[in-house]
Amino acid sequence: METIFDHNVTDDELKRFGGRETLMKFIERGLYEIDDNRLYHLGLLFAGRGDYEKAKCYFNKIEHKEMLSSLVQDF
Repeated sequence: METIFDHNVTDDELKRFGGRETLMKFIERGLYEIDDNRLYHLGLLFAGRGDYEKAKCYFNKIEHKEMLSSLVQDF
């Protein structure tokens, strides 16, 4: 299972997700058991890095597209 942690995520980048400690608590409680959550975070990571093509690849894999409506608010 690929996550943002497979891509050398920095502490600064983790601030977007509430910080390392907060994100780890949510992951322990099952956040990434839902693929769409994992893919959304991967897309956000790469969009934040300016790699919009890679971000788009992850966003396109999301099954429940309604979650993408929050992207406008995120950016």
